[in-house]
Amino acid sequence: MSLNLTDVPALDNRRVKTSAEDVLIDRVVPGEILVIAFGFVSWETRPEFDFFGRLKKLEQASGRHLNKILVRDSGNSWYHRSIAGLGAHPDDTVARLRALIAAIKPSKVVAIGQSMGAYAAVMFGLLLDVQQVIAFGPLSFLDVRQALLYNDRRWIAVMRALQQNPPASGYYDLAALRRDRAGGQTHLHIAFGTKPDQPNSTESVNLDAMHAHRLAAVGNCTLYPFPYSGHTVVQHLIDTKRLNALLAVIITGAELTPEPAAIAPALRAWLAESLKLGSTPVELIDILQQHGFSYDSSVAAVAGPHEHAAHDNTSGLTFTTIVV
Repeated sequence: MSLNLTDVPALDNRRVKTSAEDVLIDRVVPGEILVIAFGFVSWETRPEFDFFGRLKKLEQASGRHLNKILVRDSGNSWYHRSIAGLGAHPDDTVARLRALIAAIKPSKVVAIGQSMGAYAAVMFGLLLDVQQVIAFGPLSFLDVRQALLYNDRRWIAVMRALQQNPPASGYYDLAALRRDRAGGQTHLHIAFGTKPDQPNSTESVNLDAMHAHRLAAVGNCTLYPFPYSGHTVVQHLIDTKRLNALLAVIITGAELTPEPAAIAPALRAWLAESLKLGSTPVELIDILQQHGFSYDSSVAAVAGPHEHAAHDNTSGLTFTTIVV
């Protein structure tokens, strides 16, 4: 299929916010990077398009255009049923996206999403063999049996609905799909919180961490664990002013000047609890630095909830980006 996208007008915030479509394409510049952004779930209102504003900021910071395809699943079926303008099931959607990529002729393709959108980014990223996938808090399966085995019932109703009325094609275990596509070029970047799911828990029991490690087992994956974030890791990165720099280095390879960020109350509480449970100040300072905070602000933050500050930063890396 030959498509002519040279006359597609530029998107703006109003169009993205008010559109009744499930797919939007921004102005195309052949040869530039293409980012396919998948929206997250919304039960009360129609899901929104995601990452448009963030990608526009990245364009301004990098000085280069980013081609964009914005996709949302209005039925909240983890992109397994009809996506208006793309297809009735995943294989349909893949075929249409592949045709759009061929028409845009990008230098690189990046798939991105959070939660439900992260599942789509991994699934379609692997099926399309894109260069990069950025997934924030993705599930690794949509299988009822595995959800019960791993005690992850958060979205089991969606899994049961797909099991009872399956679409013409489906991909219900992304770890298995990764193994099937092990020879491909796709590199996964998975950001996830490791804060315990249950309130007042002192153990690191976090379902997103389990899913991240299932996806990382095959290799060609970088993990970004955030011990003071839960499932909404994108909001955490926005609050701590870390999202722009992370996206810039993965998507464009550019290193942005770090944004000044205050130590949020939730992070201070995590530091206090960690010290109470026996973590050393040096370990915590190292973790904060690996997540983008300066040495001085890290020392001050660790000293805040405790009587003494650490002035030694000679320990090895503890919780940092893990390349599998």
